[in-house]
Order: sequence, then C-alpha cells, then structure tokens
Amino acid sequence: MVGRSGGGMAGGVGDTQQVSQSTEHLGPIPRAARIVNENLMAERRYPDLDTIVSQGQSSDYDLTQGAAWAPFKKVNTHHIPDAIFEQYNQAQCHTMMGLFTEIGYAWMTVDNRLYMWEYATGNGFQGYEAQPNTITAARLLKPRPDVFNEKINYVLMIGTSVEVILLGISAIPNNRNAHDIAIYDTKMSINTKGLDISVIEGSKNGRIFFGGRSDNEIYEFTYKGQEGWFSGRCAKICHTSQGITSFTPKIAFSFLAGAKDTEYLVDMVVDDSRSLLYTLSSKSNIRAFHMSQDNVLVPRITYSWPQIRSSVGVLVGESRLIQPNSTIVAISPMPVEVGRRTHLIATTSTGCRLFMSAASSDYVYETASSMQVVHIRFPPLPTNAHNLREIPINQSPALTPTRRARIIPPGYFFCIVESQDRDGDSLFISAPDTAKLALLADQGHSRLQLCENSSFLNLESRAEAIEVVCPPPLFGNEASVQFDTPPAEFAILTNTGVQIIKRRRLVEIFSAAIRYGAHGPDAEVRKFFDTYGRAEGCFTALAVACGIDAEAPENRGGRITDQEVCDLARKFYIDFGGKPRAESSYDGANVTTLDNVRLSGRHEGLALYVSRVVRSIWREPIIKENKTPGGITTHKSIISTAALEAVQEQLQRLAKFLLDNKSFIEGLSAPTSMSVVQNRLEELALVAEHKGMHSLQQLTAGIIEGISFVLVLFEHPIDEIIMGLTEEHRAYVKKITYEELFTSSTGLELAKELVQGIVNKSIASGGDVDSITTALRRRCGSFCSADDVIVFKAIEHMKKARDETDPELRMTLLRESLRLFEETASSLSMDNLRETVSEFIHCGFYQGAVLLPLTVAKATENGTDPSMYRKDGAPENAPQAEVNKKKKMCYQLIFEALDRVDDAARWELEAQGGQPSFQTQLRVDTWDLVYRSDDEQFQNELYDWLCSRGQGHKLLEINSPFVLDYLRRKAAENLGHAELLWQWYAKREDYFSAAQVLYRLVRGDFDLTLEQRLEYLSRARGFCSSQAPAGTRQRMTDLSHSIQEELDVAVIQDELVKRIKDDVRISDSKKEALIVGINKQLIGLTELYNNYAEKYEYMDICLAIFQSADYRGPLEIRKCWETLIMQTHERADEDGRLPWEAVSEIVRRLGHRFSLSEYIFPPTELVPLLETYALTKQRNIGPRSWVIESLLDADVPHDVLLRILDDMFQRNEEPFQGNTRKTLILDAVWVADKWYSESLKGRSYAGGRAAMGAGFKPEGVVQILEEYLKSGVDLGPETEMVERLVSDIRRKFII
Repeated sequence: MVGRSGGGMAGGVGDTQQVSQSTEHLGPIPRAARIVNENLMAERRYPDLDTIVSQGQSSDYDLTQGAAWAPFKKVNTHHIPDAIFEQYNQAQCHTMMGLFTEIGYAWMTVDNRLYMWEYATGNGFQGYEAQPNTITAARLLKPRPDVFNEKINYVLMIGTSVEVILLGISAIPNNRNAHDIAIYDTKMSINTKGLDISVIEGSKNGRIFFGGRSDNEIYEFTYKGQEGWFSGRCAKICHTSQGITSFTPKIAFSFLAGAKDTEYLVDMVVDDSRSLLYTLSSKSNIRAFHMSQDNVLVPRITYSWPQIRSSVGVLVGESRLIQPNSTIVAISPMPVEVGRRTHLIATTSTGCRLFMSAASSDYVYETASSMQVVHIRFPPLPTNAHNLREIPINQSPALTPTRRARIIPPGYFFCIVESQDRDGDSLFISAPDTAKLALLADQGHSRLQLCENSSFLNLESRAEAIEVVCPPPLFGNEASVQFDTPPAEFAILTNTGVQIIKRRRLVEIFSAAIRYGAHGPDAEVRKFFDTYGRAEGCFTALAVACGIDAEAPENRGGRITDQEVCDLARKFYIDFGGKPRAESSYDGANVTTLDNVRLSGRHEGLALYVSRVVRSIWREPIIKENKTPGGITTHKSIISTAALEAVQEQLQRLAKFLLDNKSFIEGLSAPTSMSVVQNRLEELALVAEHKGMHSLQQLTAGIIEGISFVLVLFEHPIDEIIMGLTEEHRAYVKKITYEELFTSSTGLELAKELVQGIVNKSIASGGDVDSITTALRRRCGSFCSADDVIVFKAIEHMKKARDETDPELRMTLLRESLRLFEETASSLSMDNLRETVSEFIHCGFYQGAVLLPLTVAKATENGTDPSMYRKDGAPENAPQAEVNKKKKMCYQLIFEALDRVDDAARWELEAQGGQPSFQTQLRVDTWDLVYRSDDEQFQNELYDWLCSRGQGHKLLEINSPFVLDYLRRKAAENLGHAELLWQWYAKREDYFSAAQVLYRLVRGDFDLTLEQRLEYLSRARGFCSSQAPAGTRQRMTDLSHSIQEELDVAVIQDELVKRIKDDVRISDSKKEALIVGINKQLIGLTELYNNYAEKYEYMDICLAIFQSADYRGPLEIRKCWETLIMQTHERADEDGRLPWEAVSEIVRRLGHRFSLSEYIFPPTELVPLLETYALTKQRNIGPRSWVIESLLDADVPHDVLLRILDDMFQRNEEPFQGNTRKTLILDAVWVADKWYSESLKGRSYAGGRAAMGAGFKPEGVVQILEEYLKSGVDLGPETEMVERLVSDIRRKFII
C-alpha cells in the first residue's frame, strides 16, 4: 500500500532494510509491523542541513503574529532573589552573571565572590569567597576522566585578574528539577596575571581552553590526578605562541596602543564531533584548530573579516548589512550529525547568519586549510514596515543592532536585538520548520530551501546569557519525536531574572488554533493541513482527539479538559482524511494487488501515531544483562517502567478512540459501503483501507498487551526465570527487541516460555495454577491463552505424578495429564512437548510418550496434505516444509521413547535371568501402539529410523500397507531397502514379485559387485522356477528367459574377471582397473568382446560371447578355434606339458559347454582343424586316435565324425594327400569300430547321447570301409583289421 514516502537525502543513522515486497498476503500483525517500519524509515530520511542550505542566500521566515501559531512561548520567569541583589548592591568594581543550566543554577560574581542559586526555586544558595581577586570569567565544564573521584561530575573554572582556579563540583539531581551541589577545592590553579581572562571553553573529554581581552592567544589549562617528577598537577600551555613566553606571565601592553588596534579573544567554541576548536577575535577574525591529541592543538585555518566579506560579496553582491564596520558577534559550531559540509555559523551585528564550511573536498577535517562562506541567511523583514516590497531581502534592519546571538543545533537561532529606546532587549527566535521540510522532501522537491518558524519576544530587560535547558532533537523531524522527547526549553538570563522559553510543538499549535485561532477552527485547521500535509494533519488531529496536548505540564503530555476541542479534532480527523484511491491509470478489471492503493489520510495519520508512540522502544532490546562485582549475572529492563507505562497509556487512549468511533471512521470497520462502489478500483481501495486500519488496530492491541507482559515479567524474579529457560531461549532473551516481541512468532514463543517460567516460579512458591493464570490472562491475555492454562494444569498433574508413590494414582494423574496435553496439541510448543515426553519417560509412561507426539504431529498438519512430504521431496520453500519439520521433531521424540523402553526391557530381562517381565510386556504394548498408528508419514519415518539403526529386518514382520509402499519407494534408490523388498515378497510367497525386484536390482544403478549380481540373478531364476500364481505363468516364463540371458552375460563377465586375474601379461594396476570396470555393472556383449575378450585373446570366452549373442559367423568362429588351438599348444609347450593333451582337454571341455550350439562347436570345422593340427604339430606324438576320442568325449556323434572324415578323404586336400590319407582312413576305421562295438553291447547311450547305438548304419559303414580297401592307399598291417571289421559287420547285420 502506498504510504508516506521519504524524500530528499538520507540523513543521520537510519534503517537500510528494504521493505518493497508485496503485502498482499501478509497477516494483520506483519502488515502493521511493515507499516510502522516504513514510517520509521521515512522519518529517518529527513534531509540534512547541507541539502536544505545550498550555496547562495535565503530569507524565508514564517514570522507569526498571533499567539495560536507562535512557535515559541515564554512559560516561566524566575526572578533574581533579593539576597543576590543585596550582594550586587555591595559591588565595588565588577559584576558578572551567567547560567549553569546543566545543574539548574544561575550565578553572579560580585568582585571576588561567586554566588549560585537554583533559578527555578530561588533556593540552594552556594557561595565561593576563598580568593581575593576580582572574578573575570566562570564556566562549568565536564572533567577529564580518571582525574577526580566519582563524586565530582563537573568542574568549575574561575578566571580572576591574576590566576585561574579549578574547583570540583558534585551535582546530585534532586526532586526540584535541579541539583544538590557541593564545591570541592582541587588545589589546582595557575598564574594568569596580565591576561584579563574573559573566555573559557571545554571539550567533552575534559580539555579546558581560555583566553582574555589582553591578547588573541589561546591557552590550555592542563591537569592530572598525580604530580610528576618534573611537573605539577596542573599547568598552562599557550598554543599560539612559541618559546618561553608561552609559559611565563603576560605583561599587558594594551594601554600603549589604541583600543581599536588591540585584537583580543571574544569567543571560543568547540566542535567535539570533528575535534575542532574555533575562536573569534575582536576584529571578527575566525581561526580553526584541530584538537589532535592530549595537550596538542594544531592551527589549521585563519579566516579574516575582509575575506569573509569578500566571500559574501561573491555570493550575494553588495549588502549594507555586511560592511567593513559590521562585526561578528557570535560563532556556533554545527556537529557532523547535522551537516557534513556546514561546520560553523557566524552571526553578525546586523543579524545575518553566515554558514561556513571548513572541510576539504574529502571531508578530512584534520587537513582542512581554508574556510569559506557557502550561504548567507538575512534577517526577516521588519514587522512594522509600511511597504515591505520597498526593502530588499538583503537589506532588512530588523535585527540591527544584534548584541548577542547563539545558534543551537540543529539550527535554533537566538538573537538579542538591543533596544533603541532602552525598554529592554528584543529576542528574535527562529527554528527550522522540520515538519514542513519533511513534507517538501516527501513530495520530491529537488531543491529544498530553509524555512523557519520565527517570532519576536520582548524581554523587557537586558539579556546577559542564552543557555539550553532541554536540548532540541539533534536532527530530524521534530514532530516524529514529540511523544518521547520533552519539548526544547531555553533559559534567557536578564538583569531581572531567568526567562524560560519553550518550543511549541504541532499538537499544541493545532490545539491552540482550534481554541482561539483568528479565523475560526475550520479555516485554521485547513491552513494547518495545507502547510504540513494530510498525513501530518491527520496525525495531529488524532493526537489531540486522543487527549494528547503537550502544553500540559507533564513532559509526555496530558489530557485536554476542553471536550469541545477533542470533539472538533475528532471531526477534522474524520472529515479531512480524504478517501483511499487506486491509481486511475490502472484498468479496474486487471488490478489484483492492494499495494497499488494510496490509502486515506486517516490511515496515514493512524500509522504515524502508532509509529511515533512506539518509536522509542520499537528497536530497543527488552532485557539488559549486567555482572555484579561478585560475578553474579543480573537482568533488568532497558526501558524504564515509567516510559513503558507512558507508551501503553498513549496507545490505550488510541485504542479507546478507535473503539468509540469505529462506526464513524470509514475503513475501520468492515467495508459496509461496498454496495455503493462505482467500480473495481473503488472496491479495491476500500478493501486496502480496511486491511490497513484493521492491522494497525490489531497491532495497537498487541503492543498494549505486550507492554503489560513486560511489566508483569519484571514484577517477578527475572533472574531465576531466565535461568530456567533453555540455553537457546536464554541467548534469545538477551537480544530480543520489543518489535520482535510484538510482531514475530519467535517473540511470542519466547514470551510463552517466560510465562511458563512465571507460572512455575509461582507454583514453586506455593501458589496455584488458577490464581496465577487468571492474573496473567487479565493483564496480558494473548500471552496466556486458554490453551496455555490447560497446559499449565497438565504440567501440574504431571509434577504431582512424579512425586506420587501409589502406582495406580500415579498412572491416573499421568493419563489425565496426557488428556489435557492432547486438548492443546495444536498450540503445544516443542519445548513443552520435549519436556513432557521426557517426564513421561521418567515416570515410565511410555505409551503417553508415544501418543502425545503423535497427536501433536497430527494437529500440526493444520489442513496441509501430509502426503506432500514425499511427493515433492519436501523442498525447503514448500508451504508444508515447516509443518514437516515440526512433525519430524515429534517423531524423533517417539524414537527416543522407544529407545528407552527397549533399554528398560533389556535391563530387566538380564536382571531376571531371561524370564519375561513387566517391562517386556510394556515394550511389546508400546511397539504395538506404534505399529498401529495410521500416520503414514510417521510410519515412513519409523521405517527410516529402524533401517538407520540396522534393524530393517523388523520391517519383514510388520503387516501394514505402509510397509510395502515404503519399501517400493525406497527400493529405487537404496540397496538395503531393495533387498528388504524381495525378502518381504519371498516371505509372503510372492515369488514372481521377488524375482522382479531382484531382476530390477541387477539392472539398476546400484554399486553391486559381479558376485552379488550373479547371486541375485540365480535367486531370481530360482524364484521363477517356483509355482506361479494363476495368470502369471507366461509372465514368469518371460521373466525367466530375460533373467537367464542376463545370467549368461554375468557368467561370461565372471569368467573374464578370473582370466584377467590369472593373466601374467597384464600389470597389477591394469588388472585392478579392468576388474573394477567389469565388476561395476553388467556390460553388453559387444563391449565384452571388443574391449576385453578379443583384445586379450581369450578365445574360449569369445566363443561363449558368440553363443550368448547367437552369432553364427563361420569365419570368425573358425578363426577363434584356430587361435585357441594354437594358444593352447604354445602355452602347454611353455609349461612343459604335452600339447596334444592340452588341446584334447579344451576340446572336451568346450564341447560339453557348447554341445547345444552347432555353430559355436562345428564338427565340420573342428575335425579338419584337429586332424591337421595332429598331423602337422603332433605327428607320431600321443595316441593315434586322440583326436577322435576327444571329439567323441565332446559329444560329437559317430556318424557325424565318420561322414566328416570320409569327406576329407574324398577331397584329397592338403595336407591329407598321398600316403598321409592313411591317417584319415585309420581314424574313420576307429570311429566305425567304436560305433559298431557300442551297438553290439545293446547300449542306448554312447558319449552322452540317448539312443545313439540304435542309430548304427551297417550298410553305410561297410560301404565306406570297402571303398578305403579299394582306394589303393597302403594300409599295411591295418588292412587285415579293416577287412575283419567289414566281415564282422556283414555277418552281424546279415548284409
């Protein structure tokens, strides 16, 4: 929502926090808190002096004539007591007068005597007559630290005609708004004969400077607590002369020169914020010195009167107010908090103010070497002039002649104008109109000009001094601090008494304008609104309507007795507040946000009222921690009780006003006028107005109760209450601010903990819950709700149970305590829950320790979807994230209780020798209660907890629908949960699902070893072999086939790993890398072949890969066999083995492995390869028939072997040509004989093949053998064997 926007440059220390976020969805309290913070930030952005006073000239004054609008008011006149006048009449040569407003005293010197008195009461006379010389100057200053004892909080510097004396002053505040003082002789004085001391000045760190009418030198009075070896306790240093003359007495030669030729010191001021000392001489020359360190004063600038006049001429041209015969009568420093560029303001004898800058371009004051006038402010035009237009603004004689002047930061101007008719001096006072300047800055004026409220007062006597009684706010809009800062007051000392001048604030002016304004209340108030804006006008009207009138005697305001004024202020607040308005540039159909609405002046005024009332406490910590000398920690309130009560009382007035006028203030009640709105924009504006007003009303009520809570808190033993908090809360209580207490959930949580501490302390002191909670609810009900009362009663039952010895009664109390806690489950804090669960466990009430957190967790959901925690992974910014966080904390408490009940059962079981016990049954009942919970999130958290403790096997025994859903979800990302899932299925004989889980597990991304994958695949294949449920047989068969394929691949990988481990050709590091790569996951057959088997020439594995891939390329398969045979031969030869035996063994082994794959173990290729190998590599080595025996052992059928051998014989190819063909004939005869022998035995099994003997083909065999006999190959002795075999076959089979 659009509120008061800041303008101009940021000045002073302000908030840097940005509050640009939307307020659309904020609740009432956060919305109001943001409004307060925005207002506080806006008022801190008040433009600084450098922004207001630009280079050039000005003379804009609001010179009021009527009493109603007067910015200042004479509130009191304190006459000089007769006793002082009696001493004055006894003066012989010299008297002086002045004020010590710091302690509420006025003073007068009579020759060598100094008298002081309380100017407000005329009492408290003090005198100092202990020295004989005429007093020429006196000044009350702050002492150096650690020089005097703590009783002396001021020092009084007295200058006389021959010495300066330092006295100690003890000033203790009394109930008369003054001080009881005591004067102490410090025994410190130095000789100043001939200096004619007239000016004394001091810095805040206790340095003292002085000078006189005899010269223009600057002296420093140095002092310390103890004397040194070569120095006394005090001394004098001249900072503007060198050599011995700076330490010796001064001889005055001024009488030898004319009065006009002697330049002497007139004024001296200190700017502590920049560590600068300025001096003014009788010739209006200004010097600046840097106070760099103790006893060092570095001259930086000398700015002469001719130079000053030249700078003024450049700015404004010729002015008769700045002439050679004009003088500077006073200089006033401006601290850095007021303006970084403006350092000094000089006032001339014609009433002109010269704003000077003494800093370098980078604002380094220590190195500044020049000074210049940057702005001149001329006096106002005379009030008695007949034609004001004839007088130029730079020629006004209204403040001529100015005899005294003083400018008090941030810009209060006091000018004593000497009367020409001797009727007494006239006092001109002006001050920045800060509220008007703030309005102009808010409105975005690019070039601000100083505008001041001013007025003339007739003092009717001669003014002697101008001092501050109560300082104005150093910087910023004075209207923003009028609730918590007393009005600025000043004391003007004249020769007849002390006149007290007070700055009137806007609430006083507004009230006075209504009472006796010259043009009637309506016109006067309209003028006020036009001058200061709608927001300030509504605020002021609201303040007056609520009874705030700062002209009452009380510092913080009092009640208006004139009811008519209050009623008129109420009327102006309501009528002049305007209406809320959405920007017309928006299309009413498209406006969807309330932040685009400019709220009414009533809302702005209410927001200002609340913000300004709480400003002094809003950001302040509540509690301050102190350490006693004995090391004991104590706590106290930073804000006084009186200040808190004052803020509360002002807010209570506001709350009553809003309640009484609820039906009259549009937007405060529900927007009942919705029926008459013209469009969507008006409707939106009314909604925004209502939300804003309602939020501020809610915040006001909350602050009132919050302050009541703080007051109640400090009425109890706060140290003991804080010590009873948790460590986290103890740390927070030391830094929590009032803003956090009023507006944040953490502040409310801490307050409830403190309330509980108050209740516990009261119960411990013998009180009862009802009485203390009734008192708390009466004073601060929101901090002690009905739920809190129930909690306190539950705690009371729980504490009684702890002390009860009767088991049944104890359990009754515990159950009642549980019932009460469950009633307040939605509002029970985690600390209370944690302590309660701990107490239940201590009492052995484990079921209560489980049930209460479950109930609180359920109540915490508060309408959120509990399943969302797992659907979206519970992101941190999700709406239910905080809910889930608290629920998990509740579950953790349950787990702690389960741990304790398990431990108790185990200990008792061990103590009773393994016999079941009461604790064992209690454990069973408690776990059963846990398993029966219908809180799905809890069950999932429970399962996680069990698995994290290595107790996941317990999930296999739980028959809950949540278990299966949990394991299914977790199995996708956790190996342990996946193993539990297939075990869960297997335990319930759902073997198909178990096999599916294992199959997915093997194919997943889990970090499994190859051995584990083989195990899982084997288990899965076994599950697929089990009886299938109805309707799943085909699916199980398909799954079994897929599993077998993966298993074949896994077997190949496993074999590959073993071969790599035994391969001496590969280095150990390379082996490790290869094995890791193979073990990581199941690898595709192509990758296995290319990257491993073929690369490292593992030909038997290559053949296995061909088989698994169903690859039938004859050339590649033959090549593999050729390579394999030669590798086997070479390795056997290297190892000293018989090569033919090695080849025979591998043929047998692979024959059995690939017996079902004719394309992987092709006899048509292998028989020629082996016969050729035997002939060329193993000729006449080994048994003649080893090749044929090997192939028969490899399950190659007799008929196949015989046919292949016969084909080889018939082809007559190399190397079987000529006589070498005999080898083929003999092998064929051997096969035929073997086949025939098997058939004669009547066996139906040969070489592992069923019914092979029954397939003997005698005709074919005989034909082949007879062809060999006729072939002409010389068989030698074997011819007879062949003929006999043929004869036997013919005879046996009757051919």
